[in-house]
Amino acid sequence: MNILNKKVKGIAIAILFLGACAVTDTAMAQKKDKKQKTQQQTETQTQQQPPQMQQQTQQGTNFSDGELKQFAEASARLMEVQKSGEQKMMKILEEEKLGVDKFNEMAQAHQQQKLAEANATPEEMAAFNKAAQRMMEMQPEMQKEVETAIQKDGMTLEKYEQIMVAYRQDQALQERINKMMMQ
Repeated sequence: MNILNKKVKGIAIAILFLGACAVTDTAMAQKKDKKQKTQQQTETQTQQQPPQMQQQTQQGTNFSDGELKQFAEASARLMEVQKSGEQKMMKILEEEKLGVDKFNEMAQAHQQQKLAEANATPEEMAAFNKAAQRMMEMQPEMQKEVETAIQKDGMTLEKYEQIMVAYRQDQALQERINKMMMQ
């Protein structure tokens, strides 16, 4: 079972990540009009600022310890959502009597639009289609769980995304957040 969990983990992470991105993208799109107006005002203000202030504004990695703590706690909750999602996907594969390796092989073929060429029996094809459909049906619930996990302590989806982008790009910020997560 542990080996199966490791093999499905890649798919689960991709599904959860895409779900989290979709949640944050949706939230961002809803705020787009408001942000465009604000951005135009900010650009005008930035052009009027001295160069030193412009540099500070462009960095955008000046997050408070409180914000980083919220981010770390939200990330820990997201790991639990991921773990739960992986368990649900494993259960689906078991119920559909489809092996993890076969599912992964067929999923890759599907992504490459070569599912018809996959070496699969009609039963495996039916099981794959049903399992994939059931996993897709999980998406709205998982997106809600992701959103709830992020917003639990008052963090916005937008702020989480900002910190995540900065985390991926800034080694010092990574170390700072990782240290908080260890505590």
